[in-house]
Amino acid sequence: MNRESQDSIHQASRRVVEPPANQPPRNGFTPLTDSANEEITGAIKRRFKVGWRVLSLLIVGILSYALLAAWRSPEYRITTVKVTGLQRLTEAEVLAKVSAVGMHSFAVIPEKIRAEIAAAFPEFRDVTVKVGIPASLEIRVVERQPMIAWQSKTALIWVDSEGYLIPPRGAAGEMLIIQADSLPAYQLKSSIVELSTTKVFRDKPYFKPSPSALAFFALPKQIDGTLLTAALQLNAWMPNEKILLYQKQRGLGWKDTRGWDVFIGQKLEGINDKMVMYETIVRELEKQGISPTLVSVEFHHAPYYRTD
Repeated sequence: MNRESQDSIHQASRRVVEPPANQPPRNGFTPLTDSANEEITGAIKRRFKVGWRVLSLLIVGILSYALLAAWRSPEYRITTVKVTGLQRLTEAEVLAKVSAVGMHSFAVIPEKIRAEIAAAFPEFRDVTVKVGIPASLEIRVVERQPMIAWQSKTALIWVDSEGYLIPPRGAAGEMLIIQADSLPAYQLKSSIVELSTTKVFRDKPYFKPSPSALAFFALPKQIDGTLLTAALQLNAWMPNEKILLYQKQRGLGWKDTRGWDVFIGQKLEGINDKMVMYETIVRELEKQGISPTLVSVEFHHAPYYRTD
């Protein structure tokens, strides 16, 4: 009896808590089935699905706006240029050849600026141009160091340790001076075209460039290696001689303190024998009371002197 009563009570409780299956809910809405929920969710996803083309267009639009804003912004305009590495020249001289001030940093072409500076200043051994963001421009240069001052009849030319001819600009230290009757023999140097044979140019009546004009240095020129070596060797042989002589026909030499010119030729081969021969000639001239104006030992077999 007790068991049957308990079962009846449980069934009555379920009827109160769980409404009948066919009875509609009291709020008037019919609950959705699982399949209906999936269909609605899929439709929503399909409606709001973004394609890759739309996404690409959106990215392009954002980047275009950013570039346009940067282009219009004054923060990306070059206002100052920093030049480092100068020794003889001034920053103002270099900046006078740079037209980047006021330009947009995105429009600056470093290689173009480097080429312009290299053409305007042949005394620069190396030129580096760097553009920074938002608007910084730095020019780094390495100057050639002159060691020979070649004084010809027409102009003064400096020669660096590698033999390159450079214009005499700015202040330089003590150099070996060569007083010459012509320009030195030189070779044209080009990084664009490498010739299989090297052509040496010499000062000729029909070819007289003007070293005073920068156009002469537009294409790099290097003094003839044999001549440069001979000048440096003679300077090392006679370190007290700060001024050497050069003549196109007689080569290198110097002015003797006793009042005459001495020439030993284009090369210093056999310099010991030439110096012994020179001293022998001078002693003989002194014995005879002859005061020469020129003594040449260019050739071992044919030394000579002049008195006029």
